[in-house]
Amino acid sequence: MMAKDIMEGYIMLNPLVLKKFDPTSFKELHQHLRKLQTAIRSGGVDVTNQEATRSRNQKLQHLHQAMAVLENQAKLQKIILG
Repeated sequence: MMAKDIMEGYIMLNPLVLKKFDPTSFKELHQHLRKLQTAIRSGGVDVTNQEATRSRNQKLQHLHQAMAVLENQAKLQKIILG
């Protein structure tokens, strides 16, 4: 659920949000973010529909930024995401 909210831009991950996460939660969130990213990328791109393309790119950007923050915090806390 949180991964979808991140993808839509409702939640922005930052170190304060991740402070209450345990190692299992880090791994689960990372896994869900990767699944969503793969699902969005595997969907076709309609070049003629600029709004859909922009929305797709924004979702991918949100996921990428969240994964970067998550991976950095995991590295600092010495959590192996796999």
